[in-house]
Amino acid sequence: MQLNRETIIDAAISILNSYGLADMTMRRVAKQLDVAPGALYWHFKNKQELIGATARRILAPLLDGTGADGVDKQGAAATCAQLRDLMISHRDGSEVVSAALSDAALRAELERKVSDSLDVADEVGAFTLLHFVIGAVLAEQTQHQLQEFTGDEENTEDEIYRERFSTGIKIVLAGLDALGTIR
Repeated sequence: MQLNRETIIDAAISILNSYGLADMTMRRVAKQLDVAPGALYWHFKNKQELIGATARRILAPLLDGTGADGVDKQGAAATCAQLRDLMISHRDGSEVVSAALSDAALRAELERKVSDSLDVADEVGAFTLLHFVIGAVLAEQTQHQLQEFTGDEENTEDEIYRERFSTGIKIVLAGLDALGTIR
């Protein structure tokens, strides 16, 4: 096996999905790859950079997705739902994405993706939607993990979370629409 950024990210995602973000350490990634921790630093300056690369991998279908004409045509609700689904598909996915937003380029790219999906591009609206999605998924993932830890299976239906999420998106979009007509 050749050590490169992709194999390191693969190992990080494997650890993330099995144990969570707290256990996705450089030392643990190195151990999984059977290399010395220092070998990882040839590819990533630090754990924060690895978290950013991991978030980009998780979000790749959204960040890279375009229609047949090269332009992504999905609306804001669909964009937010896709973002939710991508984060939900990985344990602590929302924490990884949230932590990666310290990278100004990734944050701007995500906000632009959300802004482009709005009927009228709106930076504040994109910021609000992005942070609503991350917060909603963080709350959902935390609740699932708590229920898993305590053995309480009550209200773990994904449909309940999906419905609340969808309603929240509608509320934010209605608010943005109302603000647009007031201005």
